[in-house]
Amino acid sequence: MEHTSRRGFLAMSGTAVATASLSGIVGGRSIPQSVTFATYNIENLTTEQVQSRGDPQAAAAARVIQEVRPDVLALNELVNNRQASAVKDVPATPTNTRAFVKNYLCVPQREDLTGIEYPYVYTPPSNTGVHSGMDLDNDGTVDDTPGDQGYADDAYGFGQYPGQYALAIISRYPIETDAIRSFRRFRWQDMPDSEIVRDPTYDVRLTDKEADRFRLSSKTHVDVPIACPDTTVHTLLAHPTPPVFDGPENFNGKRCHDEIRLLADYADGASYVYDDNEQRGGLHDNASYVLLGDMNASPGDGETLRAVNTYFLDGEFNTRRFPTSPGGAQAGSPYLTAEFGQQVDYVLPSPDLSVCDSAVVWPSENANKRGLRRDVEAASDHRLVWADVAV
Repeated sequence: MEHTSRRGFLAMSGTAVATASLSGIVGGRSIPQSVTFATYNIENLTTEQVQSRGDPQAAAAARVIQEVRPDVLALNELVNNRQASAVKDVPATPTNTRAFVKNYLCVPQREDLTGIEYPYVYTPPSNTGVHSGMDLDNDGTVDDTPGDQGYADDAYGFGQYPGQYALAIISRYPIETDAIRSFRRFRWQDMPDSEIVRDPTYDVRLTDKEADRFRLSSKTHVDVPIACPDTTVHTLLAHPTPPVFDGPENFNGKRCHDEIRLLADYADGASYVYDDNEQRGGLHDNASYVLLGDMNASPGDGETLRAVNTYFLDGEFNTRRFPTSPGGAQAGSPYLTAEFGQQVDYVLPSPDLSVCDSAVVWPSENANKRGLRRDVEAASDHRLVWADVAV
């Protein structure tokens, strides 16, 4: 029981070592298998950082991940180097996702830690830094030269080059690649009763011509089925646009709201949703799923029109217990997941799945055993969030 006692200690400090997934028969009852799902925004981790060893930020992030040892991990803000290589002098292979696994996660990052093998990875294309060919910021110029703010403002998702701020997923369990569905090209105007901004009195809005092409997802929305023991769990990934840098039109806040709504509507089986292969419809009624990612929205957030309350708290997700941490409590609330004082990162199972345990990896100021607090601060302004889910 040494593993269990260590887990109990770490849970009190805001982290935990995920137990080996167990299932069996006890007293004639079947014990559900537990799978640890996690999400981590690692703050613009670049190709140059992960394609070779020795980067301090990447190593710190790997130490945090090796403490928790999730089975399935969504990564936000990891550059998609396949896309970036089209305009930057960076390698297209291996993907940054595989490079991060090989160079950092497979390698013990401290003598008391062990490496983790993640044989299954998926890196979808991102809308960030993909130029729209339109003057989306209405400054009178279509800036199609990568590398500056003007280019980023005219891209479908903010990025100074294609693939910046992208996302990925890594897994110990097989990814059912043939069943992956992505929604990167779904147009905002195709969401019924959307919050799309068209009012011509606003400086930032979409004309009819722009709306005919404008994509809702600022990065991508994707359904990645994971072949967990005994069942398939659909991991729903996204990273909606931050609801900031807005004027009175609240363009980014409304876009963030509808990006969150798209996830909820898809989980609820909405018929209007179509994927990048033009297949329509959401998840089927008996599907199990877990939503993962930095949603850039908090409960009660006015900028996003209370999207978390409408679509998570009152929607098709198990929100009976949010993860907490002592470090977050010291910063203002145990539910916080980022240094800037908000709860924005989520691991939300479907209602049929039970959460056995969960936490935000954020030790208190006076708890720095093994240097964990130093690592979480060096790795990102976000904190890793995990949940053990009985599948």
